Amino acid sequence: TYRDGPGQYLATVDPETIERIEVVRGPASTLYGSDAQGGVVNIITSSHAPTSSPRSVRVVGVGSSADRSVRGRVSVGLTGTRWKLGVGGTLASVGDLRAGGDVGAQEPTGFGMAGFDANLTVTPAPMHTVRGSVQHFSLSDVPRYDRYVTFRAPATGSDAEHVFDPQTRQLAFARHTFEPMRPGLMRLQTTVSLATQREGRSRLPLDDTEQPTDERTSWRDDVYTPGASVIGSSFLVVGGRAVVLSWGGDWHHDVLNSEGYVETVSTGARTPLLIDTGQGPIATGNFPDGADADRLGVFVSGDVALSEVVRMSFGGRWSRFRNRAALDTDFGGAVSNSSADLTGQLGVVITPADSWRVAARVAEGFRAPNLYDLTRVGPVPGGVALPNPDAEPERSLSGELAVRYAAPRAAFEITAYFTRITDFIDRVPSEFQGDTLFNGERVFQGRNVGTARIRGMEAEGATAVGPLRIRASMLFTHGEQDAVGGAEEPISKIPPLTGHTSVRWNVRGVSVEYLLRWATRQDRLSSRDQRDPRIPADGTPGYAVHGIRASAAVSRTLNVSAGLENLTDALYRTHASGVDGAGRHVWLGLSVVGGL
Repeated sequence: TYRDGPGQYLATVDPETIERIEVVRGPASTLYGSDAQGGVVNIITSSHAPTSSPRSVRVVGVGSSADRSVRGRVSVGLTGTRWKLGVGGTLASVGDLRAGGDVGAQEPTGFGMAGFDANLTVTPAPMHTVRGSVQHFSLSDVPRYDRYVTFRAPATGSDAEHVFDPQTRQLAFARHTFEPMRPGLMRLQTTVSLATQREGRSRLPLDDTEQPTDERTSWRDDVYTPGASVIGSSFLVVGGRAVVLSWGGDWHHDVLNSEGYVETVSTGARTPLLIDTGQGPIATGNFPDGADADRLGVFVSGDVALSEVVRMSFGGRWSRFRNRAALDTDFGGAVSNSSADLTGQLGVVITPADSWRVAARVAEGFRAPNLYDLTRVGPVPGGVALPNPDAEPERSLSGELAVRYAAPRAAFEITAYFTRITDFIDRVPSEFQGDTLFNGERVFQGRNVGTARIRGMEAEGATAVGPLRIRASMLFTHGEQDAVGGAEEPISKIPPLTGHTSVRWNVRGVSVEYLLRWATRQDRLSSRDQRDPRIPADGTPGYAVHGIRASAAVSRTLNVSAGLENLTDALYRTHASGVDGAGRHVWLGLSVVGGL
């Protein structure tokens, strides 16, 4: 049920539990399956940061003047001879975000957050590790600001109210790791899990006179996902060459509970949302109640040294998907959408000298249509989205070339890539029963409109000058697609040329850093961008945002960090965002770790 703009789901990961973030550039469908066409952001979490004490407590507090936010977390860690336990909880209150310039507070943009998590690791015997984890994180009363305004206040948007409540992610898993460290089987990891995503939404639209209507519509969609995976690694000798293999399989089953109602505001009367499937009425929210989906995949990935300077990587994955739902008879009734895919990748790394590496890779990617593409009826920018039960998977082929240099005091990397996506799914104008309108709103569908092409370049460099560490990066992306009718136009939401520069000074536990984030203007807009109220008609302006941050280890138990951001109080917006960036503000963070 993930929307095609999935950034909000990232907010359901507690930021105070993040241990590290791994970024895999380029298609990764061989290892990660559907949706990993452009890359993977893998977030590694921990309930309690490791300490030298067998019993410890960590208290973290962060406050910011940008939105008058306060976030706090308390976690406890206990360690025994063969076990380790971490337990933590987080609470946060976020107010309306103040933008730069004369815009002021963007009302409403505030919300609440709360989370709880626990992680137990046991080593019952040599070579065996068992880990269990539970996570709960929820956002409440989250307004969708771009529904209240058209680009920027005071321009009125389409709704008097549009709120997500709750927006919840829950996860429980148990994992057994066996490490015999033998050539045939070096490591075997078996995981069973249950994930839950809960999303409630309430909408009160405005009428033609910009007054609230008398009908509030509320939806609730809960997805329950049991799953299992087996991942192993082996060390083989083939033709006198050592081959390291990773292999395994995974299965997940989604079950959707969905419901909704229409409330007459003046009387408080509620009417359940129902659809007629031809087999009797069933409840519906954003999606039909009782819809389900299966995902099954098996993969193998390998790495082999062909010579002292050449290494080769390879991999393949077979995947199968099935989605089932019961739509209203007007939209086709029963839906059963199945697909299978075989993807592969091949890469070469050449090391001509100790400090230099040249890497090249060709990789396939794919994205199977989900229930959002196949079954959803709901509001989108410019109108209403209707189901497309016949959507087919997107498939992509990418090539990339990277040059890397790494020395003790300096390093840089330049990567160029090209991706071609076939059967590209895009939200395009459509019809319902021969009419371009549905309940008075323009009709859109997610359809396989043709071919899309994306090319780009990423450059990053770092150097050390005495106590200074200087780092800079720059990203360029260009994309076009074959629109309906065969015309070529830009892909929606392609970012402009962007960059980042930082200069850090470190001396005796004290760090001071200057940061610059910038972007050029983006006026290459698709027809979909031109309908999007989050994007100005002539494109998103460029910007430069300056900041200063500092941190210090005051003692062995206390760390303090602070920042002064957006020094010039610039008014700016990330391209296609529904909210302007924070204006000039300060923030303060404290972290205290002690023994129990």
